[in-house]
Amino acid sequence: MSGFYLFSLIFSIFTFLYIINENAKMKKISSLLDGTDEVDKNDIFIKNSQKHKSQEILEKTDKLLKKIRLYDENISLKIFSSFGVFLFIYICNIIFTLQISQALLGMMAILIISVSFLAPNYLQKIIIESRIQKISRDIPMFVDLLAICVQSGMNIEGAIKFLENSIGQINKGFAPFLSRIVLKSEISGLEVAIDELQKELPSTEISMMCTTLKQSLRYGSGIYESLMNLSMEIRELELLKTEEAIGKLSAKMSIPLILFFMFPVIIIIAAPGVMKVLKGF
Repeated sequence: MSGFYLFSLIFSIFTFLYIINENAKMKKISSLLDGTDEVDKNDIFIKNSQKHKSQEILEKTDKLLKKIRLYDENISLKIFSSFGVFLFIYICNIIFTLQISQALLGMMAILIISVSFLAPNYLQKIIIESRIQKISRDIPMFVDLLAICVQSGMNIEGAIKFLENSIGQINKGFAPFLSRIVLKSEISGLEVAIDELQKELPSTEISMMCTTLKQSLRYGSGIYESLMNLSMEIRELELLKTEEAIGKLSAKMSIPLILFFMFPVIIIIAAPGVMKVLKGF
Protein backbone atom coordinates (compact mmCIF):
# COMPACT_ATOMS: atom_id res chain seq x y z
CA MET A 1 0.00 0.00 0.00
CA SER A 2 2.99 2.33 0.35
CA GLY A 3 3.09 2.86 -3.44
CA PHE A 4 -0.56 3.94 -3.40
CA TYR A 5 0.12 6.38 -0.57
CA LEU A 6 3.18 7.72 -2.41
CA PHE A 7 1.11 8.30 -5.50
CA SER A 8 -1.56 10.10 -3.48
CA LEU A 9 1.05 12.36 -1.90
CA ILE A 10 2.74 13.21 -5.20
CA PHE A 11 -0.58 13.70 -6.92
CA SER A 12 -1.82 16.04 -4.18
CA ILE A 13 1.35 18.15 -4.31
CA PHE A 14 1.23 18.39 -8.10
CA THR A 15 -2.46 19.31 -8.09
CA PHE A 16 -1.91 21.93 -5.41
CA LEU A 17 0.92 23.58 -7.39
CA TYR A 18 -1.14 23.44 -10.58
CA ILE A 19 -4.11 25.15 -8.90
CA ILE A 20 -1.83 27.86 -7.49
CA ASN A 21 -0.44 28.49 -10.98
CA GLU A 22 -3.90 28.69 -12.53
CA ASN A 23 -5.08 31.09 -9.81
CA ALA A 24 -2.08 33.32 -10.49
CA LYS A 25 -2.95 33.37 -14.18
CA MET A 26 -6.59 34.23 -13.44
CA LYS A 27 -5.54 37.07 -11.11
CA LYS A 28 -3.25 38.48 -13.78
CA ILE A 29 -6.00 38.33 -16.41
CA SER A 30 -8.51 39.97 -14.06
CA SER A 31 -6.05 42.73 -13.26
CA LEU A 32 -5.58 43.35 -16.97
CA LEU A 33 -9.31 43.52 -17.51
CA ASP A 34 -9.66 45.96 -14.64
CA GLY A 35 -7.06 48.24 -16.26
CA THR A 36 -4.41 47.95 -13.55
CA ASP A 37 -1.71 46.97 -16.08
CA GLU A 38 -2.65 48.87 -19.22
CA VAL A 39 0.82 48.74 -20.81
CA ASP A 40 0.93 44.98 -21.38
CA LYS A 41 -2.80 44.48 -21.86
CA ASN A 42 -2.90 44.89 -25.65
CA ASP A 43 0.23 42.78 -26.25
CA ILE A 44 -1.04 39.86 -24.18
CA PHE A 45 -4.47 40.02 -25.79
CA ILE A 46 -3.01 40.04 -29.32
CA LYS A 47 -0.64 37.15 -28.61
CA ASN A 48 -3.36 35.01 -27.04
CA SER A 49 -5.85 35.76 -29.81
CA GLN A 50 -3.36 34.91 -32.55
CA LYS A 51 -2.32 31.74 -30.74
CA HIS A 52 -5.84 30.34 -30.38
CA LYS A 53 -7.39 31.71 -33.58
CA SER A 54 -5.88 29.06 -35.85
CA GLN A 55 -6.87 26.31 -33.44
CA GLU A 56 -10.46 27.51 -33.22
CA ILE A 57 -10.78 27.55 -37.00
CA LEU A 58 -9.14 24.15 -37.46
CA GLU A 59 -11.43 22.62 -34.84
CA LYS A 60 -14.38 23.15 -37.18
CA THR A 61 -13.13 20.30 -39.37
CA ASP A 62 -10.99 18.38 -36.86
CA LYS A 63 -12.95 16.69 -34.06
CA LEU A 64 -9.83 15.11 -32.55
CA LEU A 65 -8.24 18.51 -31.99
CA LYS A 66 -11.41 19.76 -30.31
CA LYS A 67 -11.59 16.74 -27.99
CA ILE A 68 -7.96 17.17 -26.95
CA ARG A 69 -8.55 20.87 -26.24
CA LEU A 70 -11.61 20.10 -24.11
CA TYR A 71 -9.63 17.49 -22.19
CA ASP A 72 -6.78 19.95 -21.66
CA GLU A 73 -9.13 22.57 -20.25
CA ASN A 74 -10.88 20.16 -17.86
CA ILE A 75 -8.64 19.84 -14.79
CA SER A 76 -10.99 17.46 -12.97
CA LEU A 77 -11.00 15.10 -15.95
CA LYS A 78 -7.19 15.06 -15.93
CA ILE A 79 -7.19 14.26 -12.22
CA PHE A 80 -9.68 11.42 -12.49
CA SER A 81 -8.09 9.97 -15.62
CA SER A 82 -4.60 9.87 -14.14
CA PHE A 83 -5.94 8.44 -10.89
CA GLY A 84 -7.94 5.84 -12.81
CA VAL A 85 -4.94 4.73 -14.89
CA PHE A 86 -2.78 4.33 -11.79
CA LEU A 87 -5.58 2.49 -9.96
CA PHE A 88 -5.94 0.10 -12.91
CA ILE A 89 -2.20 -0.64 -12.88
CA TYR A 90 -2.25 -1.10 -9.11
CA ILE A 91 -5.19 -3.54 -9.27
CA CYS A 92 -3.52 -5.50 -12.09
CA ASN A 93 -0.37 -5.69 -9.98
CA ILE A 94 -2.36 -7.23 -7.11
CA ILE A 95 -4.55 -9.58 -9.15
CA PHE A 96 -1.94 -10.91 -11.57
CA THR A 97 0.98 -10.68 -9.09
CA LEU A 98 3.16 -8.68 -11.46
CA GLN A 99 5.55 -7.99 -8.56
CA ILE A 100 6.03 -4.31 -9.43
CA SER A 101 8.21 -2.68 -6.80
CA GLN A 102 7.06 0.30 -4.77
CA ALA A 103 9.73 2.53 -6.31
CA LEU A 104 8.59 1.59 -9.80
CA LEU A 105 4.99 2.33 -8.85
CA GLY A 106 6.02 5.76 -7.64
CA MET A 107 7.88 6.43 -10.90
CA MET A 108 4.87 5.26 -12.87
CA ALA A 109 2.66 7.60 -10.84
CA ILE A 110 4.89 10.57 -11.66
CA LEU A 111 4.92 9.57 -15.33
CA ILE A 112 1.12 9.22 -15.49
CA ILE A 113 0.62 12.64 -13.89
CA SER A 114 3.12 14.27 -16.24
CA VAL A 115 1.54 12.71 -19.32
CA SER A 116 -2.03 13.57 -18.34
CA PHE A 117 -1.22 17.22 -17.62
CA LEU A 118 1.47 18.00 -20.19
CA ALA A 119 0.80 15.73 -23.17
CA PRO A 120 -2.48 17.36 -24.38
CA ASN A 121 -0.81 20.73 -24.90
CA TYR A 122 2.01 19.20 -26.94
CA LEU A 123 -0.44 17.09 -28.94
CA GLN A 124 -2.41 20.21 -29.87
CA LYS A 125 0.74 21.95 -31.10
CA ILE A 126 1.78 18.91 -33.15
CA ILE A 127 -1.66 18.55 -34.75
CA ILE A 128 -1.93 22.27 -35.56
CA GLU A 129 1.55 22.33 -37.12
CA SER A 130 0.77 19.23 -39.21
CA ARG A 131 -2.52 20.74 -40.44
CA ILE A 132 -0.81 24.02 -41.37
CA GLN A 133 1.93 22.13 -43.21
CA LYS A 134 -0.67 20.14 -45.14
CA ILE A 135 -2.46 23.36 -46.11
CA SER A 136 0.88 24.83 -47.23
CA ARG A 137 1.57 21.80 -49.43
CA ASP A 138 -1.85 22.13 -51.10
CA ILE A 139 -1.56 25.89 -51.70
CA PRO A 140 -0.10 25.51 -55.26
CA MET A 141 -3.20 23.56 -56.34
CA PHE A 142 -5.45 26.23 -54.83
CA VAL A 143 -3.48 28.97 -56.60
CA ASP A 144 -3.86 27.13 -59.92
CA LEU A 145 -7.62 26.86 -59.43
CA LEU A 146 -7.78 30.53 -58.47
CA ALA A 147 -5.85 31.46 -61.62
CA ILE A 148 -8.22 29.38 -63.79
CA CYS A 149 -11.25 31.10 -62.26
CA VAL A 150 -9.68 34.54 -62.84
CA GLN A 151 -8.81 33.61 -66.43
CA SER A 152 -12.44 32.63 -67.02
CA GLY A 153 -13.57 36.18 -66.17
CA MET A 154 -14.12 36.19 -62.40
CA ASN A 155 -12.56 38.70 -60.05
CA ILE A 156 -10.53 37.56 -57.03
CA GLU A 157 -13.39 37.81 -54.56
CA GLY A 158 -15.77 35.94 -56.85
CA ALA A 159 -13.18 33.23 -57.47
CA ILE A 160 -12.66 32.72 -53.74
CA LYS A 161 -16.42 32.47 -53.22
CA PHE A 162 -16.66 29.93 -56.03
CA LEU A 163 -13.84 27.80 -54.58
CA GLU A 164 -15.19 28.01 -51.03
CA ASN A 165 -17.53 25.04 -51.46
CA SER A 166 -15.23 22.85 -53.56
CA ILE A 167 -11.92 23.33 -51.73
CA GLY A 168 -12.99 20.78 -49.10
CA GLN A 169 -12.31 18.01 -51.63
CA ILE A 170 -8.67 19.10 -51.74
CA ASN A 171 -8.10 20.09 -48.12
CA LYS A 172 -10.81 20.11 -45.46
CA GLY A 173 -8.72 22.18 -43.06
CA PHE A 174 -8.46 25.09 -45.51
CA ALA A 175 -12.22 25.34 -46.14
CA PRO A 176 -13.12 27.27 -42.94
CA PHE A 177 -10.32 29.78 -43.62
CA LEU A 178 -11.81 30.53 -47.03
CA SER A 179 -15.23 30.93 -45.43
CA ARG A 180 -13.75 33.50 -43.05
CA ILE A 181 -12.20 35.34 -45.99
CA VAL A 182 -15.59 35.54 -47.73
CA LEU A 183 -17.36 36.78 -44.59
CA LYS A 184 -14.69 39.33 -43.69
CA SER A 185 -14.42 40.60 -47.25
CA GLU A 186 -18.14 41.44 -47.19
CA ILE A 187 -17.66 43.44 -43.98
CA SER A 188 -14.16 44.93 -44.04
CA GLY A 189 -12.92 44.36 -47.57
CA LEU A 190 -10.88 41.68 -49.27
CA GLU A 191 -7.48 43.15 -48.40
CA VAL A 192 -8.26 43.12 -44.67
CA ALA A 193 -9.50 39.52 -44.96
CA ILE A 194 -6.26 38.49 -46.69
CA ASP A 195 -4.23 40.18 -43.92
CA GLU A 196 -6.17 38.15 -41.34
CA LEU A 197 -5.50 34.94 -43.26
CA GLN A 198 -1.78 35.70 -43.27
CA LYS A 199 -1.86 36.06 -39.47
CA GLU A 200 -4.01 32.98 -38.91
CA LEU A 201 -1.83 30.66 -41.02
CA PRO A 202 1.84 31.39 -40.31
CA SER A 203 3.67 29.74 -43.20
CA THR A 204 5.89 30.84 -46.07
CA GLU A 205 3.53 29.62 -48.81
CA ILE A 206 0.52 31.41 -47.30
CA SER A 207 2.53 34.63 -46.92
CA MET A 208 3.63 34.45 -50.56
CA MET A 209 0.05 33.96 -51.76
CA CYS A 210 -1.35 36.74 -49.56
CA THR A 211 1.40 39.16 -50.66
CA THR A 212 0.68 38.45 -54.34
CA LEU A 213 -3.07 38.96 -53.90
CA LYS A 214 -2.59 42.22 -51.99
CA GLN A 215 -0.20 43.58 -54.61
CA SER A 216 -2.72 42.79 -57.32
CA LEU A 217 -5.52 44.52 -55.39
CA ARG A 218 -3.43 47.62 -54.69
CA TYR A 219 -1.64 48.15 -58.00
CA GLY A 220 -3.97 46.39 -60.45
CA SER A 221 -1.29 44.13 -61.92
CA GLY A 222 -2.14 41.12 -64.06
CA ILE A 223 -3.35 38.61 -61.50
CA TYR A 224 -3.33 35.57 -63.79
CA GLU A 225 0.37 35.82 -64.64
CA SER A 226 1.18 36.60 -60.98
CA LEU A 227 -0.72 33.55 -59.76
CA MET A 228 0.91 31.21 -62.27
CA ASN A 229 4.37 32.53 -61.36
CA LEU A 230 3.49 32.15 -57.69
CA SER A 231 2.44 28.53 -58.21
CA MET A 232 5.74 27.78 -59.93
CA GLU A 233 7.74 29.50 -57.16
CA ILE A 234 5.95 27.56 -54.41
CA ARG A 235 6.53 24.26 -56.21
CA GLU A 236 10.21 25.14 -56.68
CA LEU A 237 10.38 25.95 -52.97
CA GLU A 238 8.88 22.56 -52.13
CA LEU A 239 11.37 20.91 -54.49
CA LEU A 240 14.26 22.67 -52.74
CA LYS A 241 12.96 21.48 -49.37
CA THR A 242 12.75 17.92 -50.70
CA GLU A 243 16.29 18.09 -52.09
CA GLU A 244 17.52 19.45 -48.76
CA ALA A 245 15.84 16.58 -46.91
CA ILE A 246 17.38 14.06 -49.33
CA GLY A 247 20.79 15.66 -48.82
CA LYS A 248 20.47 15.29 -45.05
CA LEU A 249 19.33 11.69 -45.41
CA SER A 250 22.81 10.41 -46.32
CA ALA A 251 24.30 11.88 -43.16
CA LYS A 252 21.49 10.41 -41.06
CA MET A 253 21.87 6.97 -42.65
CA SER A 254 25.57 6.88 -41.76
CA ILE A 255 24.74 6.45 -38.07
CA PRO A 256 22.80 3.14 -38.38
CA LEU A 257 25.32 1.93 -40.97
CA ILE A 258 28.15 2.46 -38.50
CA LEU A 259 26.25 0.87 -35.63
CA PHE A 260 24.71 -2.14 -37.40
CA PHE A 261 27.13 -2.81 -40.26
CA MET A 262 30.66 -1.58 -39.59
CA PHE A 263 30.94 -2.80 -36.00
CA PRO A 264 29.60 -6.33 -36.77
CA VAL A 265 31.97 -6.60 -39.75
CA ILE A 266 34.92 -5.59 -37.56
CA ILE A 267 33.88 -8.15 -34.95
CA ILE A 268 33.53 -10.90 -37.56
CA ILE A 269 36.96 -10.12 -39.03
CA ALA A 270 38.75 -9.71 -35.71
CA ALA A 271 37.02 -12.50 -33.78
CA PRO A 272 39.04 -15.47 -35.19
CA GLY A 273 42.36 -13.79 -34.45
CA VAL A 274 41.27 -12.85 -30.94
CA MET A 275 40.05 -16.38 -30.27
CA LYS A 276 43.42 -17.86 -31.40
CA VAL A 277 45.28 -15.47 -29.15
CA LEU A 278 43.07 -16.39 -26.20
CA LYS A 279 43.61 -20.12 -26.89
CA GLY A 280 47.36 -19.55 -26.69
CA PHE A 281 46.98 -18.45 -23.10
